[in-house]
Amino acid sequence: MALALGRGVPPKVLAPTSTGQAFAPRTARRSELREAEMASRRFVAGLLSFALASFSHRASAASGPLPKEDEVVNVIDGDTVKLEFAGRCRLIGMNTPETVAPRQKQGAPPDCYGPEASALTKKLLPPGTKVRLELDEEQVDKYGRQLVYLYRSQDQLFINAELLRQGAARRYRVPPNVKNDPAFVQLEKDAKAGNKGLWGACSSSADNAVPKARPERKTCKDFASYEEAKAWFDKYFPEYGDFASLDGDKDGKPCEKLLKVKAK
Repeated sequence: MALALGRGVPPKVLAPTSTGQAFAPRTARRSELREAEMASRRFVAGLLSFALASFSHRASAASGPLPKEDEVVNVIDGDTVKLEFAGRCRLIGMNTPETVAPRQKQGAPPDCYGPEASALTKKLLPPGTKVRLELDEEQVDKYGRQLVYLYRSQDQLFINAELLRQGAARRYRVPPNVKNDPAFVQLEKDAKAGNKGLWGACSSSADNAVPKARPERKTCKDFASYEEAKAWFDKYFPEYGDFASLDGDKDGKPCEKLLKVKAK
């Protein structure tokens, strides 16, 4: 009788206990997958938040208001420094001799007193130095550099003026950023009178604050002889380097094919 009753019970009534046991591992697995997915989403969200914060910082440095105080990362040249927040900054109202201009990168030597001016700025502003920035009418130049008057926070030393005072820079008047120009005129006059810095070290004291226009670029086909090419090369190399790329092997002999033509 019991057997008959057992055979008469539909399978779906007996299924829940065994079926529940069968699906328990799958349920746990799904739970683990959901937790892993949520952890992954939280990780990605964290990365996105960090990236957005970093982008926001860079965007603020490029276009937002500059902070009252910044920190020196390094000195690029006598009149150019890199700051933690503001980035590359060009000091207003003065111009130091070049050491890292394109012509130097092409092989020309540094300008007279360039290394000394760069060394002075590095001495005044070692990495980590706290500085205060002051702006003028125009805040960014065509190279994307912030245009600033820079003060050393620890003693309020006016760096732009100090470089002029020690003869490491020439006055460089570029309107509309001229609010300190009258003071800079006097500082340069005093440095000249005392033969300080470049005014005593360099043979020419002519004001070359505004860079001269580079001569027209030439090719070896523009010269009738090697002697003509060499004379042109020697004339402009000290100031501009091999900007015309006439000396491919950097041995000081431009347009060497003209020598072979002469030999024939």
